Amino acid sequence: MTKGETLFLQKVAASFGNACHSYVAAARLQQQVALEALALMPEHATGHLLDLGCGPGWIHPRFANLCQQFTAVDLSAGMLAKAASQQLAAAYVQADAEQLPLPDASVDKVFSSLMLQWCANPHAALSHIARVLTPGGQAVLTTLVAGSLLELQQAFACVDDKQHVNHFLPVNQLKATASRLNGMSWQYIERSYTLYYPDVQSLARELKALGANQVAGRQQQGLTGKGYWQKLAMAYDKTRTSEGLPATYQVLQLVGVKDGS
Repeated sequence: MTKGETLFLQKVAASFGNACHSYVAAARLQQQVALEALALMPEHATGHLLDLGCGPGWIHPRFANLCQQFTAVDLSAGMLAKAASQQLAAAYVQADAEQLPLPDASVDKVFSSLMLQWCANPHAALSHIARVLTPGGQAVLTTLVAGSLLELQQAFACVDDKQHVNHFLPVNQLKATASRLNGMSWQYIERSYTLYYPDVQSLARELKALGANQVAGRQQQGLTGKGYWQKLAMAYDKTRTSEGLPATYQVLQLVGVKDGS
């Protein structure tokens, strides 16, 4: 990992930590995506589950039907502390998904929702997921892919040529990355979700409340000027519907099974 990637990861962890108390109220998309992904896991209250990128742990009470015990891992100390306040997991571990400090074949199931897009090296994270799974173990993952927040990206492009929205990997690239892992079989499901907002400031506030307001490669600059936001609002307003301003998210669900039994 480069120095720049390490610094960005630290900023991501800090942003999510700052949002640990506001996250759940703002997590409309995150909750919908996670609950639909959780339905893909077999309801057998057996084995050890890993929740990778657990956030504040709002979903943890639902794990009772899926495992005997679970381990919660997150990059953010603040998020992990919020999750740990429930005292539902067997262990709470602060760690980077690309350097997962868990033993080989130590968990029977892995659940990870909307974490993978924050990894500089998704192949490393997927490799660790495959490594820690027991033979026959199952992983259910979700991640944002190319096309997410396209309306916002296009509106910013009308104002300046700087990067304001994260670069999300194309579906085919992620599929190719997963397929390179030996000993794993994958199925893929593509989903699209659209949320609506009264104005662009409401979208920006929600992203900040989620802690999802860090952009890789973005230079520090002031974006609070009234004139700038007026121009951005005018550009974004071209996409307005009767429901409001749309923000579309493209999501890839990855369901993997490790060879063996």
